[in-house]
Amino acid sequence: MRLPWLLPFGTAGVSGMTAPLSDHLSRALEAPGEPPLRPLPPVAAELLRSLSAPPRPAAHLRVVHHVAVELADWVQSRYPDLTVDRDAVLFGASTHDVGKALHPEELVGPGSMHEEAGRDLLLERGFQPALARFAATHAS
Repeated sequence: MRLPWLLPFGTAGVSGMTAPLSDHLSRALEAPGEPPLRPLPPVAAELLRSLSAPPRPAAHLRVVHHVAVELADWVQSRYPDLTVDRDAVLFGASTHDVGKALHPEELVGPGSMHEEAGRDLLLERGFQPALARFAATHAS
């Protein structure tokens, strides 16, 4: 999978990269990619924009969301009687690392502070606890 818009965190000091991070964030959220990727749900994309999120986790969330759609479709087609909250799964896929916007050191190194921070951020923004939990529990 070729992701030309998946950039390292920040652009300061990187030769040839003069566009502001907001331009890179827009590319991470909107560029088609190769193969083409689904866009994030509008609520997730707007959340990332409102946080001026770094492009790297935005691109990661978009790829995870794309794969989650594929998996959800596969499960639904193979197990039509299985109850799965598709919307919740896709929301979780598209927001599970949102806390990395608050803990950018975890973009380049290990850490789990972004998990609780992500849940708290989603709760503060009015998301239901059942949805915000994905940010706090995705590594468990």
